Amino acid sequence: MSGVYGKDLQKIAFDLCKSMDVSQFVQGGVYCMVGGPNFETIAEARLLHRLGVDAVGMSTAPEVVVATQCGMRVFGLSLITNKVVKSYDDTESVNHEAVLEVSKLRSQMLQTLVSQMDINNNAV
Repeated sequence: MSGVYGKDLQKIAFDLCKSMDVSQFVQGGVYCMVGGPNFETIAEARLLHRLGVDAVGMSTAPEVVVATQCGMRVFGLSLITNKVVKSYDDTESVNHEAVLEVSKLRSQMLQTLVSQMDINNNAV
């Protein structure tokens, strides 16, 4: 399962983000899928951080496995909606309402990006 994400599709996405002037919101990284539906505990967040994980989610990996097995080209895109709490002394906490608010703020940008993707290696 290594190398399943299409580098050509990543390049198209990064180029589109640059042309949309939203590059500051976009980066590559290491994604880790965890079981849900719940937010990570502080202990889990610390462990994943030590392992080099940049983003955590509750999906994507099973879909990537199936798509790859079906011979499909794969492009992964995740909207990061919250910063993980890694300290027991931190007064901040993750909550569903804040996650929904960030999703709402970035939804138009994501819709534009996805609608502009062209799998034939040409930006629309």
